[in-house]
Order: sequence, then C-alpha cells, then structure tokens
Amino acid sequence: MSFREKIARVLAPGLRSDEEIREMVAVEVAGEVRRAKMAVPITASYDPNNEGYRKTGAEPVTRRDLTPITQDRMFEVAYYMWDASPMLKRMATIDKTFIFGEPFTVQSDDPEVQGVIDRFLKHRENKMALRFPRKCLWLSVLGEQLWPVDVNPVNGFIRMRYIDPAQIKEVYVNPRNVEQVWMVELKGRMGRPGEKYTIIREEADPRKKEFGRLVGNAFFMAINNPPNSPRGRSDYLTLFDWIDSMERYGFNYLERAEFLLNFIWDVLLKGMDEEEIRKWLRDNQAPQPGAMRAHNEQVEWKAVAPDLKAADMTQGFEMAKSFIMGSAGRPASWYGEGGKAYQTEAELFGAVPYKDLDDRQREYTDLLNDVIQFVVDQAVIHGRLSEKQAEAGFSVNMPEISKKDFTKIMNGLPQITTALSIAVSERFITADEATKLFAYAATYLGYEIDAQEMIDAAKSAPDDGGTDYDKLLG
Repeated sequence: MSFREKIARVLAPGLRSDEEIREMVAVEVAGEVRRAKMAVPITASYDPNNEGYRKTGAEPVTRRDLTPITQDRMFEVAYYMWDASPMLKRMATIDKTFIFGEPFTVQSDDPEVQGVIDRFLKHRENKMALRFPRKCLWLSVLGEQLWPVDVNPVNGFIRMRYIDPAQIKEVYVNPRNVEQVWMVELKGRMGRPGEKYTIIREEADPRKKEFGRLVGNAFFMAINNPPNSPRGRSDYLTLFDWIDSMERYGFNYLERAEFLLNFIWDVLLKGMDEEEIRKWLRDNQAPQPGAMRAHNEQVEWKAVAPDLKAADMTQGFEMAKSFIMGSAGRPASWYGEGGKAYQTEAELFGAVPYKDLDDRQREYTDLLNDVIQFVVDQAVIHGRLSEKQAEAGFSVNMPEISKKDFTKIMNGLPQITTALSIAVSERFITADEATKLFAYAATYLGYEIDAQEMIDAAKSAPDDGGTDYDKLLG
C-alpha cells in the first residue's frame, strides 16, 4: 500500500482499493451465477464454463454423481413434495409402516453388552425406537443421510445427531475405491469453511488400540446410487414430476367439477324485440327450487349445463396413477383402490412389492447393525466393556413385513405330510429327504426345525416296527 493510499484510508476509512473492489465484484457476480443456476429446472445441467464440473474428454470419469445444482435441487423438490403432495407422503409412509410396523429388537447374550445397547437405544437424546424408523423414511425421501455422533471420552457413550443432507458440500472417497467414503464436508457459512466429518469405518492400523474396531465421528448412507457415485438419489426422483402433474390434474378437475352442478336458464321468447325481452326479464325472476311457473306457447324454458367431458378426465387421472404406482412397484390397491378385483390383484401380485420391501429392510438392518457395533466398539475402547464381553455379539431383529396366512399354511401341512409319506413308501425319495422337505415347509409357520438333528434322533430312536403307510393312507 502506497503512502497516498495510507493517507486516504485515514481520511476516508470506507475507501476501497482497486483490488478490493474487483474482489467484491467477483464475489457478487459469483453469487448471482449460483442463484441463476438454482433457478434452472432439475433436469437441466447448464455449465458453459465447466465451473466445478469435470470435462468429459479431459480426464477419465470416475464418479457418476448428479451435478451439484441437480443434487441441491432434488433436496428442495423432495422437501416441497413432502409438504405439498399427499401421494408422495402416503407412499413414503406406507413403506415405513410395512418395514417398521412393529418394534425392532437388539439382543445380546451378555447382560453387560445388553445394558450398553439398551442405554444407547432408550436414551432420551437417541430414542432409536422412534427416530431410527423416521431417519430411514427420510433416507428414502432424500436419498442420503448424515448422522454425526458424539462420543463420551470417559465411558464411550454415543449420542446421535442429524444434519440435513442439503448442507453437504462434498463427499470424499478413497482414490483407489470409489465405493469407500472417507469424509464428508459441509457447506460453510459467512465465508468460513464448513465442518468435515470422518466417516465411521473399521480401524485398519494394527499399531492403534482401536485396531479392528469402528472409529470415526459420523455415519453416511446413500441409496439408489451407482457404485461409482457416493451421493444418493431419492426413491422418488424419477416420479416427482409425474406425481406433481397428476395431482394438479386432479385438483383442476375437481375445481372444474363445480361447474357441473351449475346451470343457466335458457328462455326463448318468440316474437319479442329487445325492449320487450328486457321488460320480461325484469318481471320474471329465475324460479326457486320447488316453485311453480306458467307460460304460453310463445315462451320456452330450458336448463343448460356445461359438458366438461368428465369421463375423459377420469381416464387420464387413472392412467397417471397406474403409471406412478407401477413405477414405484406398488399395487394400485395400496393407494385407495377397492373392490374384489383389486383385492385379488393384490393377493396374486403382492409378492413383488413385499420382496422390494424385504430388500430395503435388509439395508436398514445392516445400517442399524453398524450403528450398534459402533456403540459396542466404543464401549470396549473406553473400557466400559471387555474384549471377552464384546465377543458375545448381538443380533438385530426386524419385524416381519408380510404376515403369513396361517389358515392356508395349516390346511396345506396335512397334504404335504401325506404326499411325503407316499413318496417315501413308493421309494421316490428317502425318509431323510422327506424330513428335510417337511422342515422346510414348517419354516413358513415361523418355526425352525433342524432337519439333520431330527434325522439323527430318528435313527437313534428304538425301532417300533416302522410306519404302516396303508393305515396312514386309509
């Protein structure tokens, strides 16, 4: 800074140099560019100057994330649809209800380990029985989640926190393995850099006491993403526009349907001029419901109502709804349809959505298993549990999604038993194989039978002369 500039700064403290002015203008322009990009539709990827994006031909494409603009736009649209779309909200809630219709449980054979787990699950700042299903619902709606953890330095107790994924600036991965997320950086505020969270993973350094245990300070989960894309996608990303269009279509139809209840009186006055028509209208008001009116052959009354082609609009609405429910893999009977035909359709083809939900439940089970394992590992690292106690392990038990029809299963067991008896009698299969098949059928009742144990027990049992299949079959 020159001597003149120093004197000018003393006389005018608010004076700015040319470099400062250029820097302020650049910041303002960059802000306007960002705001303009946010206004671009979600399906657009406008980046003429390659600002923040990789040129396709410049270097190998190793990640397939959505563009930052599209990722942020997806979050905003998802939040908006949750607040404004009854269909999206109901579809997301249906999935949560099926997967978490009953409480999940976490059990350990060691009472000390069970105590650590129960304290974490039931602590008022965690309330996992309530909040874990809710977090999974938002994982479905937003496509990704970030859950920081606070670890008590004395006893290793874990407190879970939540950060809106819209605050994520960048997800850093292992340069040699794009599927392994190392760190998540948040967007900064007031020109300051954002926080960085180390993603929880197993400690691989054998020199550290945490070796083999889970360490880090945040869980990061992403769904619907390709293997080389750490950022997640909403379950409803491809349906946002369809759902919004269908609901606006239906609302407009109902709004117009009000006109179907309205009509006008079209009165034909034969032989009257304009002045006579005005006089007649002044003297004859529209009749009230139930009123009586009389006229001669020179007057004709006709009620005229608009024709809005309601049948055509209904068909369009049903077409859109069928497409949305089919794309989501859910039967139409799960969204307000009724009647015997739809009930039959749900019974025959309901296995497909149940399998989808089973698959998603396995993802949530694996996620909860990681959370509980981190709780146990931190208790070991901080001396709350011993290595031997931790070896007892634990099991995460999720509720059953599809309730079994016990009546049908119980009615079918006698037929299975008879068929197996005949097969053994006719030497189609061995008795051991029949035992395995019966044990498999029994699993549908929720009862686990160790087939080999039953076979060994039968061989060691005293011989009572065998089974008289002729008497069994009558």
